[in-house]
Amino acid sequence: MTTLFHRKAALLVSLSLLALSVLSLRLGVWPLSWIDVASAVTTFDSENPAHIVVRDLRLPRTFAALLGGASLGLAGALMQVMSRNPLADPGLLGVNGGAAFGVVLATWGLGISSQTGLIVPALVGAGCAALLVLGLGGARHRNGPDPLRLILAGAAVSALFLALSWAILILSREALDTLRFWALGGFHQITRASLFAMLPLFGIGFVLAAIAAVMLDPLVLGEDTAKSLGARVGLARAVTVFAIVILCGATVSLAGPIAFVGLIIPHLVRPFVRMNVGALALGSAILGGLLALTADLAGRLLVPDRPVEAGVMMALIGGPALVVMVRQRTEVAL
Repeated sequence: MTTLFHRKAALLVSLSLLALSVLSLRLGVWPLSWIDVASAVTTFDSENPAHIVVRDLRLPRTFAALLGGASLGLAGALMQVMSRNPLADPGLLGVNGGAAFGVVLATWGLGISSQTGLIVPALVGAGCAALLVLGLGGARHRNGPDPLRLILAGAAVSALFLALSWAILILSREALDTLRFWALGGFHQITRASLFAMLPLFGIGFVLAAIAAVMLDPLVLGEDTAKSLGARVGLARAVTVFAIVILCGATVSLAGPIAFVGLIIPHLVRPFVRMNVGALALGSAILGGLLALTADLAGRLLVPDRPVEAGVMMALIGGPALVVMVRQRTEVAL
């Protein structure tokens, strides 16, 4: 009976993912007909405005939402397993703060303001922050990065980069406007060029995440038990951290910081997979893509003539969800 229920749940999620993907191509500020969507995919006409909207705007936006949501959900699952903390979030590694600093610095120092032009500075900032966190968190220790030290180092590095960002913002009104727009987080300005440029990085992140999920599986039984079974705990943690950094860095660089996906999704998947890290990672990736696409589509439909960014919609969804999770943990502890 349990297996049948799990199969039905998986089928429901798959159908929902397919339905939302199709709706994402059709709905928006300029609603299209089903015929326009189908013909744009099958027989593209470069002189048809509806076809251009589908191919150049909505297809990249849909794929980016699925890709970004899957990356954040997967990173969140790995982060919670590695740290053995169900309230851990991949943003704790300082990626968001570093990316924000990269955006501010590029706008102020180099005069870059376009969304595509900010991808590289945001990625470099995220990478520098992650390397600093790894250094402070004990990446060179013989047992690999310590989860608690990583979280503390991530909080300190995030605070440092955000403070530096605000210092620059005082000097530059243009940087403030750019950061304010970028920090909302969303997939509305994704182009095919920016999406294709980031695909190799996402691919590397997914491969590392798959390896990390296999290596983390023994850690569910406890660190001592995993070591007795021959698991290389330090290496598993190191691979996991690099996978999280790449996945989150690529997503933040492409779409800005989108909160709560990596925090909420593993909690929704965990009851169905129990102690199987691989299944948790796969389920979190699929459900993360579904949630991000839902937030993006809801933002388009909430105010038709002024779409709301996916990052804002995720805050509206994730805030109450976080309160519920914290209350449940408190009640269990009591």
